[in-house]
Amino acid sequence: MKKTSKQWLLSAGLILSVLLTSGCNQTATTQGSSSSADSQTSTSETVTTESSTRTFVDSAGRSVEIPDTISAIAPSGPLAQIVLYTSAPDLLAGIASPFSDAAKEYIDQKYYDLPVFGQFYGKNANLNMEALSAAKPDVIIDIGEKKDTVTEDMDNLQEQLQIPTIFIEATLDNMATTYEKLGELFGNQTEMQALSEYCEDVLANADKISSELTDSEKKTVYYATGDAGLNTNATGSVHTQVIDKIGAVNAAEGIEAASSGGGSLISLEQLLQWQPDYIIAGTQDLYDLITTDESWQQLTAVQEGNVYRIPDEPYNFINTPPSVNQIIGIQWLGNLIYPEKYDFDIKEEIQTFYDLFYHVSITDDQMTQLLNNAE
Repeated sequence: MKKTSKQWLLSAGLILSVLLTSGCNQTATTQGSSSSADSQTSTSETVTTESSTRTFVDSAGRSVEIPDTISAIAPSGPLAQIVLYTSAPDLLAGIASPFSDAAKEYIDQKYYDLPVFGQFYGKNANLNMEALSAAKPDVIIDIGEKKDTVTEDMDNLQEQLQIPTIFIEATLDNMATTYEKLGELFGNQTEMQALSEYCEDVLANADKISSELTDSEKKTVYYATGDAGLNTNATGSVHTQVIDKIGAVNAAEGIEAASSGGGSLISLEQLLQWQPDYIIAGTQDLYDLITTDESWQQLTAVQEGNVYRIPDEPYNFINTPPSVNQIIGIQWLGNLIYPEKYDFDIKEEIQTFYDLFYHVSITDDQMTQLLNNAE
């Protein structure tokens, strides 16, 4: 039966009504879904914001809010610089002081191109606040001995720059713990554990050897610094603790331990009275002076050929600065003076240390240069 015009219009109206109703429902559903998604997105962003920072408790007991992921760091001075270079070199936003020209064989040029911030502590304090602020590090890190004022100092620096500032204690004896703390800070615990364990093994071995040496076995060592070789550091100075740690005796008796690397000035007459078994020279020029100058020939150590140059690239093995570089200094000086106790191939030991801490493999030519007049 054919539909009339009225029936067609009625049918079309019903269909249109159904379509409109369906469309409205779909729109409502879509809007509801969109609203739900927006809510989820907002919640997600809130979570991200809340988890973008974390609280780090530094070695001074200060709770410092730092970014969840550390992408850029700044050292407070040379002591912090060497430790941070060994632990996270690619995070350095700048350095406290330029690396030496002699170290270029061991340190990539990109680190020489970093901005220089200066140092916060010491007689040469010259921290460039403007350069430091412009570099925008995630955190400023002070590393070294714990000063009485460290809490106040870190709080003040943080307030001035509005950059999280933390302190991590580092002495020769607790160097293993220092690297564990850095692993916690940077999130690279596996890498830092390897450095920590190396330090711990070297120190434990040195303590064992030192405790077993009799007084008659202990050798005296004079550390020659300054232009004429008559500056030195006495026992108790952080600059000569490698001598103490290996079980030797610092020949510099009766003088006060200086806090600076330049040490105390003595006379040749004092040195002749001490008559050290070994002399270690801070530079090649000093080594040449001591071994050739007539006045030094009165010393038994010179007569017997027990004068050695301290390896110093990229860092001096004994001090300058007194930090983790002293760990390989223990191995070198211990093997030199007590080879039957520190019984290992010093070249292999140096290669291991440089791989782990300085991120470089030494060539045969570099090893020869490093140990020239040092073995």
